[in-house]
Amino acid sequence: MTFPRFSGIRCLMMPYIQGDSASIPNIYAPYSDIVDSVFLKKGDIGFLTIDESIAAAGTPHRGQRAKYGRALHTEVGRVPGQIYCWGGGGGGWGVPTPIPSPKPKPKPKPRHRVTLDRDVRILLANNLDDSCAVWDAEHEDTSPDGDIGHVATDYPFSSAIFLKAGEVHEIGILTPHESLPVQRDFSRQFLRIISSGVHGREEYFTRNPLLVSFN
Repeated sequence: MTFPRFSGIRCLMMPYIQGDSASIPNIYAPYSDIVDSVFLKKGDIGFLTIDESIAAAGTPHRGQRAKYGRALHTEVGRVPGQIYCWGGGGGGWGVPTPIPSPKPKPKPKPRHRVTLDRDVRILLANNLDDSCAVWDAEHEDTSPDGDIGHVATDYPFSSAIFLKAGEVHEIGILTPHESLPVQRDFSRQFLRIISSGVHGREEYFTRNPLLVSFN
């Protein structure tokens, strides 16, 4: 796929109809051709993320949450009972990390604002060669927030697939992947399409005025 001219637009997990650019607001019109031609199942509800921002030299574009030396993660977290989720508490997936208090408080129960079916599929693409690595594997024993940097030695770069600009790659919710440090400041464009099978929403998800019932 060919990315449009960089303009700094952004949406996060916005519901839309896959393969139908008429289902996205006009602000995202530069991506109309991509929306019409890149999808998992045409006609199904999907969730669109477009992230156009400046990637600073020496840092990964999407690794701000990483607690370890590498921004290696799975797309979801997992809590006991095989619940695949976002918003599991403790700072994971959009839940702010609590500020330490001088007075001990009961540990809050995990919150699962969003759960995902095990068979949810994801499409990834970006406009910069070798800025994202993917492994042909599934890491079932993932952490509550999806960060698996603590087992980075299990995923050496020698066995990784490095995405090229415009290449669309399909992964699962437990596929290890990693945003890599860029060599120079770059206007990076990132696209993610998630299939149906997502239940609930986070407050930071972008609302789609054309699909009110799915917001």
